Amino acid sequence: MVEKVYGVGVGVGDEKLLTLKALEVLKKVNKVFVPISKKGKKSIAYEIVKDYIKDKDVEELLFPMIKDKEKLKEYWNDALKKILNEDGEVAIITIGDPTLYSTFSYIWKLLKENGINVEIINGISSIFASASALNIPLVEGDEKLCILPQGKDLEKYIDEFDTIIVMKTKNLKEALSKIKNKDDYIIGLVKRVTFDDEKVAIGKFDELNFDEFNDYLSLAIIKKVKK
Repeated sequence: MVEKVYGVGVGVGDEKLLTLKALEVLKKVNKVFVPISKKGKKSIAYEIVKDYIKDKDVEELLFPMIKDKEKLKEYWNDALKKILNEDGEVAIITIGDPTLYSTFSYIWKLLKENGINVEIINGISSIFASASALNIPLVEGDEKLCILPQGKDLEKYIDEFDTIIVMKTKNLKEALSKIKNKDDYIIGLVKRVTFDDEKVAIGKFDELNFDEFNDYLSLAIIKKVKK
């Protein structure tokens, strides 16, 4: 039975942003598990670390992007069985950080329920990498920060926070169009941060082409204009 599981965040895309701690863990574990969303589809997390783990036993864990919770539980339990049957220490890699909207969270709870020792190795989140790419601070002083998946409830929260992070920008243009005072905000858009095809833009609502940022690996940083 497995002795310990590491949830390893491998960062956002640039392999040089992999932490020393993550690299140390990946080199010492007996096996590396790689979550995928579809059979035959490349794992972004694996692509980041593949050059560092060429000598490792690697196995995929299928976590499809479906909303049927009962069906998802079957995949989670299948993954759990594979992990529990391993000997020694193993790692499960995930893009970004394991504690923030991570694939690893699906299996984390099950591992703890089964008494497995779990250690988290943090990775650089796309939120921080995107602020860097835009060359702006997220928050300063006593400013407040909010994170919204897919911009959910943006209209409700936009006046309450100084900075809002929108994870995945597919519906952002529509959500922002409903904001009466949208010209009071600067919007930073980032797609595939730190990858070779990274794209960034920043400006007011009417200055941006939101269609260019319709990507799974995209986010927006919305900040109030300081007066």
